[in-house]
Amino acid sequence: MSIRFELVSKRYAEGREALVDISFEIGYGEMVYVTGHSGAGKSTLLKLLALIERPSEGYIEVFSKRLADVRRRGLPAYRRRLGLVFQDHRLLLDRSAFDNVALPMRLDGVAEADIAPRVSRALEQVGLGGREPALPGELSTGEQQRLGIARAMVGIPDLLLADEPTGNLDPKLAAEIMGLFVELKEQGTTVIIASHDLPLIQRMRKRTLVLDRGRMIDDFRPEDWYGRDG
Repeated sequence: MSIRFELVSKRYAEGREALVDISFEIGYGEMVYVTGHSGAGKSTLLKLLALIERPSEGYIEVFSKRLADVRRRGLPAYRRRLGLVFQDHRLLLDRSAFDNVALPMRLDGVAEADIAPRVSRALEQVGLGGREPALPGELSTGEQQRLGIARAMVGIPDLLLADEPTGNLDPKLAAEIMGLFVELKEQGTTVIIASHDLPLIQRMRKRTLVLDRGRMIDDFRPEDWYGRDG
């Protein structure tokens, strides 16, 4: 298995339970959506996988490694295997679009000669071709979102975590971005996308974990969608 959650709970200091007894397994190269109402626990689940948060209880395993064993010193190496798309973009505001996308490869020691064509291709894929010199502040909210997606995808990560990646995009572009995530999956990346866009999720026909008040209430498989359409 690529990812395993076993009775995982996350409780914050004020007593709020963000996740309660969550258990599931995701295979290598699988593409899975996580959906539910605002506050259902979608973002918290992704933060646990990115080691931005730690669980209060339970066991999480990613690529045969117990995340509880990853301490501060091991975080950079672990996160280099991830592609992260955040709701708030988390771009380097004083760096160009090119440098923002190039960052994961530079951290990985990729030769500069190999970086430029890959960055240009990633920006082209998300509709930002020719915007390499632009600073994030010169881009619209939707363009900043696409820049964050390009940065997450460019290194072909082992695991892509995307939190509402199409929230600021029009339906056509949102569908194109999801198509890029499918391509990444086909290259072997495990893809987990938190989204409340149910019509888009249904069109993609991928496995979907449904959260409600921190609990997992359903685990739809692709055959569930096909059955409804048929």
